[in-house]
Amino acid sequence: MKKYISIFFLALTASLGSMAQTKQTPPPAGPAPVIELGKYEFFTLSNGLKVYVVENHNLPKVSMSLVLDRAPVLEGEKAGLTGAAGYLMRTGTATRTKDQLDEQIDFIGASLSTTATGFSASGLKKHFPKLLELASDVVLRPQFKQEELDKFKKQMVSNLASGKDDPATMEGNLQQTLLYGKSHPYGEVITEKTIENIALADVQQYYGTYFRPNIGYLAIVGDITAKDAKKLVKQYFGNWKKADVKQATYAAPASLSGNQVAIVDRPNSVQSNISVTYTVDLKPGSPDAIAASLMNNILGGSFARLDANLREKHAYTYGSNSSLVSDKLSGRVSAFASVRNTVTDSAFTQIMYEMDRLRKEPVTAEELKKVQSMMTGSFARSLENPLTVAMFAINTARYNLPQDYYANYLKNVAAVTPADIQRVAQKYLQPEKAYLTAIGNAREIADKLKRFNSNQPIAYFNAFGEKAEAPLMALPSGVNVQTVLAAYMNALGGKANLEKVKDLTIKRTMNVPGAQLAVVQQQKGVEKSLTTISFGANEVNRITINGTKGNINSQGQVKELAGPELQDQKLENWMFSFLNYDQLGVKLALNQIEKVEGREAYKLELTLPSGKKSYHYFDKETGLKVREVATEQTAVGTANQTTDIKDYREVNGIKFPHQIDLHIGSQIISSTVNSVEINKNLKDDVFKLK
Repeated sequence: MKKYISIFFLALTASLGSMAQTKQTPPPAGPAPVIELGKYEFFTLSNGLKVYVVENHNLPKVSMSLVLDRAPVLEGEKAGLTGAAGYLMRTGTATRTKDQLDEQIDFIGASLSTTATGFSASGLKKHFPKLLELASDVVLRPQFKQEELDKFKKQMVSNLASGKDDPATMEGNLQQTLLYGKSHPYGEVITEKTIENIALADVQQYYGTYFRPNIGYLAIVGDITAKDAKKLVKQYFGNWKKADVKQATYAAPASLSGNQVAIVDRPNSVQSNISVTYTVDLKPGSPDAIAASLMNNILGGSFARLDANLREKHAYTYGSNSSLVSDKLSGRVSAFASVRNTVTDSAFTQIMYEMDRLRKEPVTAEELKKVQSMMTGSFARSLENPLTVAMFAINTARYNLPQDYYANYLKNVAAVTPADIQRVAQKYLQPEKAYLTAIGNAREIADKLKRFNSNQPIAYFNAFGEKAEAPLMALPSGVNVQTVLAAYMNALGGKANLEKVKDLTIKRTMNVPGAQLAVVQQQKGVEKSLTTISFGANEVNRITINGTKGNINSQGQVKELAGPELQDQKLENWMFSFLNYDQLGVKLALNQIEKVEGREAYKLELTLPSGKKSYHYFDKETGLKVREVATEQTAVGTANQTTDIKDYREVNGIKFPHQIDLHIGSQIISSTVNSVEINKNLKDDVFKLK
């Protein structure tokens, strides 16, 4: 049933919100195209605000962007502070409430968004003075309110809960921790605790420290002259008070002497998110930057070497890529993929092989020319946005680039040779001194990865990049399938009481984005069940099972249930199916303990007669079921759907869960049980198919 509720939820959310070629010899390379970057005007206000103006009179529109050039901030036990500051900047000023601000921006058809390091805004030329006034009000006179901070915290906690089982989020947290550590701003990971630690005074202090014009760069682009822009900027930002802003410095991350394997255990995952990653000293605009960017695109750009190897040749993955980031503090390299558990070690081997091959073998002129052409096209397309010219000027100033850096960019791209690619590969590709990270089922992948980490034990981390215990826990002596199920029966109220239940009616409220749904489940043994989902007075979904027949009626669209699918639904719907697993053809296996929200739980594997698998978790101490994980086949492979079961309360001598959290992607759909009725002599007519 949960499967169909999740499918229904995805549909409901939407409704509520409303290569084979003939190989040819390439022509000889021509000269690098000449790029006209366009002109900009530059001036500085007396308070130090630096302003860049690019005139573009093609459309009656003006856009602007403010960037505060500050060093990254070490937030410590208040990680998330800068995000809170950026959010609260847009929630009202000393002269306007948030609603008034929103109304006035909407009235002139403009947009205005803020971050921890500035703002972006855009609107029609005729309304630009008003938009500039509103932007200056936001920047110069923000009014931070506790209720808005509380709203931000609540939203962040919800996002963090959604990310606890998201492999991409887990991978990002792990990489930050490993590469930089907590003493570096790039190594900080936001948690519920750090969010809770943020106080309104912290936001006010951040604003007072860093929102200063003398570290600001303002880009204005569009249908406006530099003369008019200067007059307006001086009018609205001229009184912004400057002050000294201390720029923090941080030690460079230590280099590794060899490979280190790190795993985040995701017990029911059938795939592993893997990466080979490490830091490098590569500054923006450095002499190696262009050649290194070309080298990275050869390694892991679209349809590049990693893709050709891991996807096309070995069929390990749907795609593998790499990134090379230049940064004033610390650059970083990452080569990554999502692969089947069974080939995790082989995928690592091939990633490192391709990195090493670039160091040992010069690339062909044809391969290099292909990537040069791609970068040339990408650069040329970026110039279609007039704001690009202003940002180029700002970057030139911020990073101390040569004045002709962008004007000569394509010429420098074209000048890179295969020897240059090999040179930067030897300098920046270090597959033998990298972190090998894996987000996956540790029991299936850990032993295979030991060979990459021969001189030390594998390190384990949790979803937030914190050190964790190795998850391979053996079962205590005497524990088996029968003892776990017996403990569960006793915890619920005893087998004798459970066998007396002939029918059930459970009513609950399900909260989905933008709506509150009423769910009614009526069950009469394993053979008959009816689940209805209603939005207000309207029934929007009905799942009916009656003996050998069943169907799903979703807003008039009927899907019949039959065969193995129908049988699976019967077993999953009836809460007390476990009383007769042996008679119902369910195969059971118990071979490990895992932690669910910090508590040890026995993991029971169920294989239904259809072959479908699911996993049920029983708290080691209480005996109660606390989680179910169902495996589903999707268009791109196998996916897991997790249901957390909480808040058991006694009804007529039997304990029933009163909170059910269904994880669908990054969403958590929480249901609260309102009532449980037992043995009300439900009539068979209730389960007639419609």
